[in-house]
Amino acid sequence: MIAKFLPRGLPFSESLNNNAIFVSTRRDRFSDCPELPDRSALFRHIARMVDEPIDYLEFGVWKGASIDEWRRLNTYPESRFVGFDTFYGLPEDWDPQHPAGTFSTKGEMPKIDDSRVSFVKGLFQDTLRPFLAKTEVTRRLVVNVDCDIYSATLFVLGTLDRLFRPGTIIVFDDFYSMNDEFKAFYDYDRSFGRTWSAIGRLPHCIKAAIEIR
Repeated sequence: MIAKFLPRGLPFSESLNNNAIFVSTRRDRFSDCPELPDRSALFRHIARMVDEPIDYLEFGVWKGASIDEWRRLNTYPESRFVGFDTFYGLPEDWDPQHPAGTFSTKGEMPKIDDSRVSFVKGLFQDTLRPFLAKTEVTRRLVVNVDCDIYSATLFVLGTLDRLFRPGTIIVFDDFYSMNDEFKAFYDYDRSFGRTWSAIGRLPHCIKAAIEIR
């Protein structure tokens, strides 16, 4: 019965360890930051902190609700909003409830009537480095991490690290996912040694946001 709640192939002991680290991190690093009731409230809270032109990069777009909300919150003409996704769903299983292919739009990208918004189609591992090679990121950076799976999350964080300056904000849509988004952030944090502080969260850190210091 327990196996149905664990990612395929993940040892029970490792899952327990990840859970313990998550609980400790939530207590030690996120207990004093504002708790917001839902994702929209978290976005509005962050948008008030970054009332200036931004470079917004979103990883995991699906139907485009988040990127559409952000371009409405930040109306500076100089801002840029870029969404990365395969648009064919998860490339691998996330958990038993979300197998490979979940969140597919059959290749269709959202239609958002805003010239500041664009999309990059394909696996992050195939598209992010070419994008960065030809794109200058000069404004304050806001990164929305909705990668779901461990490998994609860790790749995005490690690849973007050289762009993280003081004031960069990273939002985790599934921070509670202890074996995936949270575990990837924890491993990135241990490896790259960035100084950061928590700036907002939903109850139980279902979603969370940090600012690079």
